[in-house]
Amino acid sequence: MEYKVIYFTRTGTSKRIAEKIAAKLSCESIQITDNMNWKGIIGFLKGGYYASLDKDVDIKTSKKIEAFDELVVVSPLWAGGIAPAVKVFLKSISAQKVNLVITSNGSSIKNRIGYKSVTDIIKSNNDEDVVISNLIDRLL
Repeated sequence: MEYKVIYFTRTGTSKRIAEKIAAKLSCESIQITDNMNWKGIIGFLKGGYYASLDKDVDIKTSKKIEAFDELVVVSPLWAGGIAPAVKVFLKSISAQKVNLVITSNGSSIKNRIGYKSVTDIIKSNNDEDVVISNLIDRLL
């Protein structure tokens, strides 16, 4: 099975987790970026606003995404949903090929329908490495 790990990050948490997953799967990690400034408290509030209203943003990926069987897509949880850049990216991919990983400080994603799998990594649970290990066991 050929995997790619795709991620979007605002604070670096999703990048760290994506890189751990990619290392365990021996595959590359590819970053999604957008045209927005999400820094600071204003960026945080704006991110929640965009996520809650399902607003689109312009995106690009750090590498072209080719030759995969399944994707592991890592996204922070913003206002109960996926970050806007990841939502836009997912519009171009069959959800049945996506193992979604959501990172958050204390809650989990509500809409879990349609994905091959959904995994929540919740900072307050202090079990990031265990959750990643369980995900890798399911994928391999």
